[in-house]
Amino acid sequence: MPSRGSSRAFCPSCGEEVEVFVTLSGGAERAHCSLCGLALEELSEPPRAKQLDTVLIAEDSALLRRTLYDMLIENKLAKRVYTYRDGKEFISSVTEEMKEGTPVSLVILDVNMPGVNGIDAARILRALEERLQRPKKIPILFFTVVKCDERFRKMLELCKPSAYMNKSSSSTPERLTQRVREVIKRLLE
Repeated sequence: MPSRGSSRAFCPSCGEEVEVFVTLSGGAERAHCSLCGLALEELSEPPRAKQLDTVLIAEDSALLRRTLYDMLIENKLAKRVYTYRDGKEFISSVTEEMKEGTPVSLVILDVNMPGVNGIDAARILRALEERLQRPKKIPILFFTVVKCDERFRKMLELCKPSAYMNKSSSSTPERLTQRVREVIKRLLE
Protein backbone atom coordinates (compact mmCIF):
# COMPACT_ATOMS: atom_id res chain seq x y z
CA MET A 1 0.00 0.00 0.00
CA PRO A 2 1.35 3.46 -0.74
CA SER A 3 2.46 5.63 2.15
CA ARG A 4 0.44 8.65 3.25
CA GLY A 5 0.68 11.32 0.60
CA SER A 6 1.97 8.87 -2.02
CA SER A 7 -0.17 8.46 -5.11
CA ARG A 8 1.73 5.62 -6.79
CA ALA A 9 2.30 1.95 -5.98
CA PHE A 10 3.27 -1.28 -7.73
CA CYS A 11 0.31 -3.17 -9.19
CA PRO A 12 0.91 -6.91 -9.68
CA SER A 13 -1.83 -7.05 -12.34
CA CYS A 14 -0.42 -4.25 -14.47
CA GLY A 15 3.17 -5.14 -13.61
CA GLU A 16 4.23 -1.55 -13.08
CA GLU A 17 4.06 1.50 -10.85
CA VAL A 18 0.59 3.03 -11.19
CA GLU A 19 -1.48 5.89 -9.88
CA VAL A 20 -3.72 4.79 -7.02
CA PHE A 21 -7.06 5.81 -5.61
CA VAL A 22 -8.22 5.10 -2.07
CA THR A 23 -11.58 3.75 -0.92
CA LEU A 24 -13.03 3.34 2.54
CA SER A 25 -14.28 -0.11 3.43
CA GLY A 26 -15.35 -1.01 6.96
CA GLY A 27 -13.63 2.11 8.26
CA ALA A 28 -10.29 1.13 6.69
CA GLU A 29 -8.60 2.78 3.76
CA ARG A 30 -7.71 0.55 0.82
CA ALA A 31 -5.61 1.60 -2.17
CA HIS A 32 -6.60 0.46 -5.66
CA CYS A 33 -4.84 0.55 -9.03
CA SER A 34 -6.26 3.41 -11.09
CA LEU A 35 -5.83 1.35 -14.28
CA CYS A 36 -7.30 -2.07 -13.46
CA GLY A 37 -8.93 -1.44 -10.07
CA LEU A 38 -7.09 -4.23 -8.20
CA ALA A 39 -6.94 -3.68 -4.44
CA LEU A 40 -3.31 -3.14 -3.51
CA GLU A 41 -1.82 -4.10 -0.20
CA GLU A 42 1.67 -4.27 1.20
CA LEU A 43 2.98 -7.80 1.18
CA SER A 44 5.78 -8.83 3.51
CA GLU A 45 5.92 -12.32 1.97
CA PRO A 46 4.43 -13.95 -1.12
CA PRO A 47 0.70 -14.52 -0.67
CA ARG A 48 -0.38 -18.07 0.05
CA ALA A 49 -3.46 -18.85 -1.98
CA LYS A 50 -5.18 -22.12 -1.20
CA GLN A 51 -4.54 -24.84 -3.74
CA LEU A 52 -7.13 -24.75 -6.49
CA ASP A 53 -8.78 -27.94 -7.74
CA THR A 54 -8.97 -27.33 -11.49
CA VAL A 55 -7.64 -24.46 -13.59
CA LEU A 56 -8.41 -24.07 -17.30
CA ILE A 57 -6.03 -22.03 -19.47
CA ALA A 58 -6.75 -20.78 -23.01
CA GLU A 59 -3.58 -19.29 -24.51
CA ASP A 60 -2.44 -19.41 -28.14
CA SER A 61 1.28 -19.34 -27.28
CA ALA A 62 2.55 -22.88 -26.59
CA LEU A 63 5.42 -21.45 -24.52
CA LEU A 64 3.11 -19.44 -22.27
CA ARG A 65 0.67 -22.36 -21.94
CA ARG A 66 3.55 -24.56 -20.76
CA THR A 67 4.95 -21.83 -18.48
CA LEU A 68 1.58 -21.26 -16.79
CA TYR A 69 0.94 -25.00 -16.49
CA ASP A 70 4.35 -25.65 -14.92
CA MET A 71 4.07 -22.65 -12.60
CA LEU A 72 0.64 -23.65 -11.28
CA ILE A 73 1.58 -27.31 -10.75
CA GLU A 74 5.16 -26.86 -9.44
CA ASN A 75 4.12 -24.13 -6.97
CA LYS A 76 1.15 -26.25 -5.84
CA LEU A 77 -1.29 -23.51 -6.81
CA ALA A 78 -3.51 -26.06 -8.62
CA LYS A 79 -4.09 -29.82 -8.47
CA ARG A 80 -5.13 -30.08 -12.13
CA VAL A 81 -4.47 -27.75 -15.04
CA TYR A 82 -5.91 -28.18 -18.53
CA THR A 83 -4.66 -26.05 -21.41
CA TYR A 84 -6.24 -25.07 -24.72
CA ARG A 85 -4.79 -23.46 -27.86
CA ASP A 86 -7.71 -21.11 -28.42
CA GLY A 87 -11.08 -19.94 -27.19
CA LYS A 88 -13.04 -22.40 -29.33
CA GLU A 89 -11.23 -25.39 -27.82
CA PHE A 90 -11.70 -23.89 -24.34
CA ILE A 91 -15.46 -23.30 -24.79
CA SER A 92 -15.98 -26.84 -26.05
CA SER A 93 -14.18 -28.30 -23.03
CA VAL A 94 -15.64 -26.01 -20.36
CA THR A 95 -19.14 -26.75 -21.68
CA GLU A 96 -18.58 -30.48 -21.14
CA GLU A 97 -16.96 -29.89 -17.71
CA MET A 98 -19.93 -27.79 -16.59
CA LYS A 99 -22.53 -30.27 -17.89
CA GLU A 100 -20.75 -33.04 -15.94
CA GLY A 101 -20.67 -30.87 -12.82
CA THR A 102 -16.87 -30.80 -12.65
CA PRO A 103 -15.75 -28.01 -10.30
CA VAL A 104 -13.57 -25.44 -12.06
CA SER A 105 -11.71 -23.15 -9.66
CA LEU A 106 -10.25 -20.63 -12.12
CA VAL A 107 -10.08 -19.81 -15.82
CA ILE A 108 -7.10 -17.98 -17.35
CA LEU A 109 -7.89 -16.48 -20.75
CA ASP A 110 -5.51 -14.84 -23.20
CA VAL A 111 -7.38 -11.85 -24.59
CA ASN A 112 -5.84 -11.91 -28.09
CA MET A 113 -6.36 -15.37 -29.55
CA PRO A 114 -7.31 -16.19 -33.13
CA GLY A 115 -10.90 -17.20 -33.76
CA VAL A 116 -12.69 -16.97 -30.41
CA ASN A 117 -10.71 -14.44 -28.36
CA GLY A 118 -10.61 -14.32 -24.56
CA ILE A 119 -13.27 -11.66 -24.21
CA ASP A 120 -15.73 -13.61 -26.37
CA ALA A 121 -14.82 -16.81 -24.50
CA ALA A 122 -15.57 -15.06 -21.19
CA ARG A 123 -18.94 -13.84 -22.46
CA ILE A 124 -19.82 -17.34 -23.66
CA LEU A 125 -18.71 -18.79 -20.30
CA ARG A 126 -20.97 -16.40 -18.39
CA ALA A 127 -23.89 -17.23 -20.73
CA LEU A 128 -23.28 -20.96 -20.16
CA GLU A 129 -23.22 -20.47 -16.39
CA GLU A 130 -26.53 -18.64 -16.57
CA ARG A 131 -28.11 -21.21 -18.90
CA LEU A 132 -26.98 -24.10 -16.69
CA GLN A 133 -28.08 -22.15 -13.58
CA ARG A 134 -24.69 -22.39 -11.91
CA PRO A 135 -24.96 -20.87 -8.41
CA LYS A 136 -21.36 -19.64 -8.39
CA LYS A 137 -19.48 -18.01 -11.26
CA ILE A 138 -16.00 -19.24 -12.15
CA PRO A 139 -13.34 -16.55 -11.52
CA ILE A 140 -11.63 -15.37 -14.72
CA LEU A 141 -8.10 -14.02 -15.01
CA PHE A 142 -7.63 -12.14 -18.30
CA PHE A 143 -3.97 -12.62 -19.31
CA THR A 144 -2.93 -10.10 -21.96
CA VAL A 145 -0.34 -7.71 -23.34
CA VAL A 146 -3.06 -5.07 -23.73
CA LYS A 147 -2.96 -2.22 -21.21
CA CYS A 148 -6.05 -1.95 -19.04
CA ASP A 149 -8.20 0.96 -20.18
CA GLU A 150 -11.77 2.15 -19.49
CA ARG A 151 -13.27 -0.29 -22.01
CA PHE A 152 -11.39 -3.21 -20.47
CA ARG A 153 -12.41 -2.16 -16.94
CA LYS A 154 -16.04 -2.32 -18.10
CA MET A 155 -15.40 -5.86 -19.38
CA LEU A 156 -13.93 -6.81 -15.99
CA GLU A 157 -17.05 -5.44 -14.31
CA LEU A 158 -19.35 -7.40 -16.65
CA CYS A 159 -17.42 -10.64 -16.11
CA LYS A 160 -17.11 -10.51 -12.31
CA PRO A 161 -15.45 -12.19 -10.59
CA SER A 162 -12.56 -11.33 -12.87
CA ALA A 163 -9.11 -9.77 -12.84
CA TYR A 164 -6.61 -8.46 -15.34
CA MET A 165 -2.93 -9.28 -15.69
CA ASN A 166 -0.46 -7.76 -18.10
CA LYS A 167 1.66 -10.75 -19.11
CA SER A 168 4.41 -8.73 -20.79
CA SER A 169 5.48 -6.90 -17.63
CA SER A 170 7.52 -9.66 -15.96
CA SER A 171 11.24 -9.90 -16.58
CA THR A 172 11.68 -13.44 -15.20
CA PRO A 173 9.57 -16.58 -14.75
CA GLU A 174 9.99 -16.17 -10.98
CA ARG A 175 8.58 -12.63 -11.10
CA LEU A 176 5.70 -13.83 -13.29
CA THR A 177 4.97 -16.60 -10.75
CA GLN A 178 4.91 -14.11 -7.88
CA ARG A 179 2.60 -11.75 -9.76
CA VAL A 180 0.22 -14.54 -10.84
CA ARG A 181 0.09 -15.80 -7.23
CA GLU A 182 -0.74 -12.29 -5.94
CA VAL A 183 -3.43 -11.65 -8.55
CA ILE A 184 -5.07 -15.07 -8.09
CA LYS A 185 -5.12 -14.64 -4.31
CA ARG A 186 -6.81 -11.24 -4.61
CA LEU A 187 -9.24 -12.45 -7.27
CA LEU A 188 -10.38 -15.34 -5.08
CA GLU A 189 -10.76 -13.23 -1.89
